[in-house]
Amino acid sequence: MSDTTKNLQVNPYFLFLAQFRENLKARGVTNIKATTVARMAGKKWRQMSDAQKAIYSGIAQINREARLRGYSV
Repeated sequence: MSDTTKNLQVNPYFLFLAQFRENLKARGVTNIKATTVARMAGKKWRQMSDAQKAIYSGIAQINREARLRGYSV
């Protein structure tokens, strides 16, 4: 399996968390503990509707299938 395939996130929450971190970084928020970021992201995730979470679930499903095939997306 290639390195790219190994790094495909297959958990919808972890996809969201990665995007949440990138958004914080883009806004210039860098001096914050990882536990604090995870707590903030978890709170936001719980407040999201199922329709909003479905986006991340779809991407995770695509990644899961790609990982099983051994291809990168």
